[in-house]
Amino acid sequence: MSKFFKTEAIVLKKINLLEKDLLVIFFSQKLGKISVFSKGVKKIISKRLPHLQTGNLLNILLTKNKERFYLKETSLISFFSQIKKDQKKINFLYQYLFVLEKLLPENQKEEEVYQTAKSFLIYLSKKKDYQEKILEIYLNKTLKKLGYIKKDEKIKTLKKIIFDLINEKIPSFII
Repeated sequence: MSKFFKTEAIVLKKINLLEKDLLVIFFSQKLGKISVFSKGVKKIISKRLPHLQTGNLLNILLTKNKERFYLKETSLISFFSQIKKDQKKINFLYQYLFVLEKLLPENQKEEEVYQTAKSFLIYLSKKKDYQEKILEIYLNKTLKKLGYIKKDEKIKTLKKIIFDLINEKIPSFII
């Protein structure tokens, strides 16, 4: 039996599946980090594909069948165009989303972390003057809320802590 779920979500990652399908990793307000099958989304007539860009904020309608989520509908809340026009902001965005995707537990609601992630996206999209300090501030908030650290750390220490947790460096996307 299928159950329907409607929630707000941030697109963390996309994985290509068969010809016209994607597996989309969302960080949702009500369900936490979830993996969602998006059948037929890469068809030329799909209205959902443009919404599924990494870092977009959406309202999504899902069904759950046999412990798997399937994407039914999307509506775009924001694609944060001010972030995507600036290579340095894109770098911060992808680094932050990479950490979220690696550290968040699957199917576990993390309301405070979700609000922190959403406020990071909003802050980054509105600020004209920004530095790596912004990433440091929001990584500190996120890691504290997830219980990995107790006090604020410098970005170099944060990157080491994250490496120790996931055994992978935070990639830098700036060329």
